[in-house]
Amino acid sequence: MAPFEYLLLFAAIILGLAVSDVAVSLHRLLSAGGRVRWDWIAPLAALVAFLKIVTQWWTWFGVEQIARALTFEMFLVVVLATVLLFLLAAASLPDEVHEGPVDLRAHWAAVSRRWWSLFALHWVLINGVSIWAQVQIEHARWSVLAWPYLVLPLAISLIFIRNRWFQTICLAGLVVLYLGQFFGRALSS
Repeated sequence: MAPFEYLLLFAAIILGLAVSDVAVSLHRLLSAGGRVRWDWIAPLAALVAFLKIVTQWWTWFGVEQIARALTFEMFLVVVLATVLLFLLAAASLPDEVHEGPVDLRAHWAAVSRRWWSLFALHWVLINGVSIWAQVQIEHARWSVLAWPYLVLPLAISLIFIRNRWFQTICLAGLVVLYLGQFFGRALSS
């Protein structure tokens, strides 16, 4: 097993657990049937978390050269970011479905600040370690004005802006962003 595969395996286990958590939570909601008061934001947030996990995993395939030069500190940040991604996915949908009614709108109202905080912190860590590694390894330069860096201020604002339509539009935009990021690309490209 190559060093890259060895390191990736540890983080991949955490991501696999995150996907499993979303799937189990969704299964419990579907099994509860009519007791669930459905709302679109929590499942949309779960979809964003799922796509974020998939794109993270897909991205790792293309960074083997960078991963070979990761220092222990960099790897700790990657693992921490992966744990944050697990927490983000776990917060999306309720973990348990009790005998009474389940209100997804109330669930989102209770977890939205935490969800957006985890999203922003994950974004900072994963992009920070990527920039750190690229600068250290390849002496690359990065642009502060690049459009993906607008995601962070938007995510931070969503910690405080509780407007459901604004949050819905931003979550839908993230779905488009994550789907479009690798759409039509094969692993070999």
